[in-house]
Amino acid sequence: MKYSFSARGGEVNVGYDCFDTAPTKLSESHCHEKFEILYIIRGGGKYNIEGTEYNVAPRTLMLIRPFAYHHLILDELPYERYVVHFSKNSISADALRLLENMMITEDEDKQDNGNYFSPALISDPIISVFDRFRISESLPEEERTAYVKTLISELVILLSAVSGEKMLLNDYDLGASVVRYINYNLCRNLSLDRIARYFFVSKFHLCRAFKSYTGVSLHAYVTHKRIVYAKQLIESGERASDVAYKIGFGDYSAFYRAYLKIVGASPTANKTNR
Repeated sequence: MKYSFSARGGEVNVGYDCFDTAPTKLSESHCHEKFEILYIIRGGGKYNIEGTEYNVAPRTLMLIRPFAYHHLILDELPYERYVVHFSKNSISADALRLLENMMITEDEDKQDNGNYFSPALISDPIISVFDRFRISESLPEEERTAYVKTLISELVILLSAVSGEKMLLNDYDLGASVVRYINYNLCRNLSLDRIARYFFVSKFHLCRAFKSYTGVSLHAYVTHKRIVYAKQLIESGERASDVAYKIGFGDYSAFYRAYLKIVGASPTANKTNR
């Protein structure tokens, strides 16, 4: 199944799609004559741009320059995304200057084919730009064109502000981003090493920021969230042994101990008492 909407404004095309099955065309290498911004809401996999491979997951964003060949290999569905194509003429002069600076590597003679923005860099203001594209659907053509161009310029400016090391996230913003990441990926691998790599920070920095934001350790937070979810699944009729592995525990004994400590009863207590 696929459902979508699109908003066109001058030299801008904005699309929203949700796929229950992997679309064949996305796995085929292709390019566009315009810049592309891809924001992933759900799903994930590998994104290849001119031979460079990136891990993509919910709340990741890719900025791809024109004529750079790219393709996506999905390994998680459903796949939900926003994709924006725009030309240089569709954004303000200030936004264009910032965009061109983002696409230059440390070697000024070498252009980068794509920029990767991790979930730690995707703030609520950036997400709100995508949400506001939908407003343009109900506007008259002239107003729609002007509004979509304004949103593209705003998005480029916000991305420029967080690209590279221009703006370092404080502990509060990093903690909030990690919480969102955990909620999106509760049943996946949430090891400290994996999360630290994902957010490009040290494990020490990650743990400090998370404890400052939530008041508890990252491990305690993940465990508690998983056990609460497990309790719901068990009460709905699923077997405790199946639930343990489903929510990310490596072995049942660890799950049993955690469940007993947090819930105050064994995972099979409710069924036993029926």
